[in-house]
Amino acid sequence: MKQLILAFIGATVLFIAACKKNDAPPTPQVALSVSGDTVYLSSVDSLVIKSAVINGASATTKWYVNDSLVSNIASVVLKNLLAGTYKVQVTATNESGVFKRTIIVIVDAPLRPVTATSSKYISQIIDFLPAPGQFVNEVNISSPTAAQKLIGSTSNLVSLGGYGGYIIFGFDHSIANRTGYDLAIYGNPLAPPSEWSEPGIVMVSQDVNGNGKADDPWYELAGSEYNDPTTIKNYSVTYYNPGDYKNVPWKDNKGNTGAVEINAFHKHNFYPLFAPNQDSITFTGTVMRNTFGQMTGSSIYINGGFPWGYVDNWSSGDNYAQNRYNSFDISWAVDAKGNKVALKSVDFVKVYTGQNSRGNTLLGEISTEVKGAVDLNIP
Repeated sequence: MKQLILAFIGATVLFIAACKKNDAPPTPQVALSVSGDTVYLSSVDSLVIKSAVINGASATTKWYVNDSLVSNIASVVLKNLLAGTYKVQVTATNESGVFKRTIIVIVDAPLRPVTATSSKYISQIIDFLPAPGQFVNEVNISSPTAAQKLIGSTSNLVSLGGYGGYIIFGFDHSIANRTGYDLAIYGNPLAPPSEWSEPGIVMVSQDVNGNGKADDPWYELAGSEYNDPTTIKNYSVTYYNPGDYKNVPWKDNKGNTGAVEINAFHKHNFYPLFAPNQDSITFTGTVMRNTFGQMTGSSIYINGGFPWGYVDNWSSGDNYAQNRYNSFDISWAVDAKGNKVALKSVDFVKVYTGQNSRGNTLLGEISTEVKGAVDLNIP
């Protein structure tokens, strides 16, 4: 009798377990309001993705963007995203299992298209701040007035002064990243054998937030010297205003000191008198090795250029001798860690002096000169 009772209890337990198993909900199956596995949008757009369980199962829904939980309801709202690639994943979970789906969202900066009235030349000077130098404060060559003359032209000239001095400019449209060179920037280097190059580094930025200001991330166009062991990243120099026609002292973040030395040809303060801070000014970026010296077997001083990728540079790699400008490909862009960045277009360009060289009191400091720029995608 005892065995019969135990057998009955065991059968009852199996029956109940079987019923519970049969009563378990199905693994959720979910439909989304977007089709495909890749979605493209502009950084000024927003996107709502809705989910719906389609097999009657109850489930807990969660949304993740780049593995971070952002929503635990049936939908997710994506907005204010910077240009880039995002992994968006939805999960729907119940006791029977989990449904997962991943969507890649690629966000592009808003594109300002080329129109029938677009110009291939610079249309606006956004900022101009030279480092101390012999031409700085001279109205026709290194002043805010001189910088404005680059608009619509490649025949005027502005000097950026010593290391770090820069100019930022834009066009009346976005410059597209197409196959080959996209941008030409004019300087005034002299040809070998008595070469006089003053290489300037180029950076580019997209108007990601669409506000028309150059306040979004910057990317360096990595030229031939970017990975050279002598090239220093995150280099900073602080210049101190001497208050008169005197050498301009500086110190860098590597413990070095020096001066931009005055000469007899430019008898004025070399410190930019239109700089926001009249005590000191600091520039940070990439710095390349110095190439200043004398021509072999001669008393002539030269400053050598680099193969490609720099402004005011007599370079063999971009056929400067024929073009009379330096050529740049947006595909060279790298981020602050040196990782390549895929940019479909850019809106702003920055050029800054890329060497910290005193030169001498006859020729002055090494200072990049810019004469204008052209979008090579426009004939």
